[in-house]
Amino acid sequence: MVFGWLIRFLVVMLLVRLVWKFLGGLVQGAASRPQVPPAEGVRLVRDPVCGTYIDQSRALTTRRRGEVHHFCSEDCRAAFQQGKRAPSV
Repeated sequence: MVFGWLIRFLVVMLLVRLVWKFLGGLVQGAASRPQVPPAEGVRLVRDPVCGTYIDQSRALTTRRRGEVHHFCSEDCRAAFQQGKRAPSV
């Protein structure tokens, strides 16, 4: 009789322990951040005429006084070469 209650008690304790570990794992998994490496960004440069940011590899360029300037369009590059502040649209 006592032996039956002891086995039931141990089985219940084992089930409680398993449920506790399972729920603890769920909480820990939900709280932790995924281990994903950050994506590489694209280098952006700013157009000195209109202020637009452009992917450096796709920008139009011109060199003045030893500096390379990047532009979003032919209009901005022409305006810069003429000394204008913003292109006429």
